[in-house]
Amino acid sequence: MSHSVEYSCKQYREAMDATRDQREQIREDLEFSDPSDPQQWDEREKQQREADPGGIRPCLVFDQTGQYVSNVAGQVEQRPPAMHAIPAGGGADKRVAEQLDGFFRHIEHTSRASSHYPRALTSAARAGVGYLVVRPEYIDRALNWQEPRISSEGDPLRVVLDPWSVEIDGSDANFGYLLTPYSVREFERIYGKKAAKISFGDEQQRYVNDDRESIIVAEEWVAEDIKTNMIVCADPMGQPGDEMSISEEDFWKAQKNGQQLIATGYTYQDKQRCVYWRKLSGAEELSKRVKYPASGIGIVPVYGYVGFKDGRMRYCGIPRRARTAQQAYNYHMSEMRVLMGQAAKAPWLMPLSALGADENIKKMWDRASVESRAFLPYMDRDEQGNQIQAPSRMQPSINLQNHIAGSLQAREDIQAAIGMYAANIGKQSNATSGVAYDAQKQQGEASTANFPSNLAASLGQVGKLCLEMIPRLVDTRRQLRILGIDMTPGSVTIDPKQAEPLRETDQGLIINPNVGRYDTRVVVGASFATQRQESSAALTEMIRANPEMMPIVGPLWAQTLDFPNADKLAQVLTAMAPKEVQAVLNPSADKQPTTADLMAQIEQLKGALQEATSIAHEAQQDADEAQAKAEAKEAENEIKRYEAETNRLKVTGANEEQIKAIVGDLINQMLSSPAPLGDEGEQEGPGPDDSMPHEMGEGEPQSYEMQPLPGELGEEPQPEEAMPAMGEEPM
Repeated sequence: MSHSVEYSCKQYREAMDATRDQREQIREDLEFSDPSDPQQWDEREKQQREADPGGIRPCLVFDQTGQYVSNVAGQVEQRPPAMHAIPAGGGADKRVAEQLDGFFRHIEHTSRASSHYPRALTSAARAGVGYLVVRPEYIDRALNWQEPRISSEGDPLRVVLDPWSVEIDGSDANFGYLLTPYSVREFERIYGKKAAKISFGDEQQRYVNDDRESIIVAEEWVAEDIKTNMIVCADPMGQPGDEMSISEEDFWKAQKNGQQLIATGYTYQDKQRCVYWRKLSGAEELSKRVKYPASGIGIVPVYGYVGFKDGRMRYCGIPRRARTAQQAYNYHMSEMRVLMGQAAKAPWLMPLSALGADENIKKMWDRASVESRAFLPYMDRDEQGNQIQAPSRMQPSINLQNHIAGSLQAREDIQAAIGMYAANIGKQSNATSGVAYDAQKQQGEASTANFPSNLAASLGQVGKLCLEMIPRLVDTRRQLRILGIDMTPGSVTIDPKQAEPLRETDQGLIINPNVGRYDTRVVVGASFATQRQESSAALTEMIRANPEMMPIVGPLWAQTLDFPNADKLAQVLTAMAPKEVQAVLNPSADKQPTTADLMAQIEQLKGALQEATSIAHEAQQDADEAQAKAEAKEAENEIKRYEAETNRLKVTGANEEQIKAIVGDLINQMLSSPAPLGDEGEQEGPGPDDSMPHEMGEGEPQSYEMQPLPGELGEEPQPEEAMPAMGEEPM
């Protein structure tokens, strides 16, 4: 259900009332630790010192807390946190998680997260809380392509988060508001001149028409619980017994995309958390209410020192814990400066009779504190001749020593309140060895370990939001940019309709993060550049101690160097390394053929080609012989048919003219029918009919000379040549 603007304004004011004391403390801490103008004196005490009847007493500030704040924030730059994806079941693949790690690095690089993380932690160290913001942003509006982006809010007073949230990463917050002030001109440019110029949360609904005033616009996240039908299903690609719950809508969507989910038959109704996102002024909705592509609020807090009071979270930063000691230090140092100034200009103590009546001598003594003279004359005896005491300066007050001791004690109190000492801020300590110095430094870092720990917890929530956004924003097949651990750019294809989590192709890996469940973890450690320097130093010492190790560890050492052509040096040393080392450094080299292997393959292919050619020639010869035999056989069959027909005519007693006509028809049929073998119906080589003329006129029987049949010349047929009668079988 969409809430009205009035409802949102009311919810915002209730949250402001619930956190009024905490927000006032944040305001004081921000002023107290302002690096440009720290306000570290109590206002009432400052007024009393400035209105002192004896003269204005200075209110000097010697900020000691700023260096500790910077030290805590600097820990992030020395040991930057990194988000990692881990498989959590349901058929999730480890290699897919590695690709998601690369996408996380791309998001952090594109978002400039390396500056946002210290910014949020600095705010937490100063005021007790800082904020990271996760939003989806367009990378291509034409294709509707979006990716998660990470930003931060430097002023914690511009954020109003659910005051009933008690989780260290803010994951249980149900609403949050990010306030942004706009000038009238900028407001009209973005939202149009017709938009009502009323700040969000303004109870008086006061219309702003002055360019010097700001219009507050709120970016709102609100979580709502929606009843949803849940289906318990098993993933065939997961471990036995690996079951998960999925909404009915997501279940059918997964089935449509080809993901093989097996419903166990158990269903139930549950509340699914949905977050909605929009922008509001004090009078209207400035942007349409849309569904935020994650189940958590897009504002992630980063806390400092955390405690609880009356069931609510209370938090503070370093200046709050050192506030009293810092004010005492400022007081003692200010009083020391006053006393030291008075000591330098202390008046001379002498009787007036010592000056006599000479006005010039009096003027010399009046300027004795500002002018240097070789000597100052005075009257050493009075009118009665009595000895006059020599002039002397007023001695500094004993209070100066007290203030010096007080300032030293106040500085120790500051360090004790924070838990960080000289070793943590680079000052010389009382440690007599490097081991003792490192031990003191580690003790100080342990006392402020809650800051990087809380940041890691918050980044875990940031990673979960980004992980939930990936399948919801990337709903079509496309390429995602990724970065390696050494920031080497690359890409991976994501296909939401792919049935398996990962598929290897010739073009590269194709992943589907929708298959299976993934979670995030945050690792805090040295940066890649620091690790590279440490590796280079360790390998250098190893080679220096044992030069014989150079052929073995030389390629690894060259890879840690950072100068031009270092990669070429690594390749040269790899080529000179033993074969065992080359096999370790380049496992795929064994699979790649050498020049000798290629030449052998070429010779083998040549031999195979010659053998195939010989076989082809033999096959052609066999085919030619078979064709010749077939042609001869066909010719023989034709002759036999001719002889059989002739013998048949002899038996039937046909006359000469009838025989000529029958034989002529038979020859015509033979000539008109295509040859059984040969090109284009012509026989190759002499055939059985080549003795007969082939040129014949149409409809004209070819004339030829008939041979006399047996018996026509008066010869008696021989008994062995007698033909069987019709219907009789030959003998």
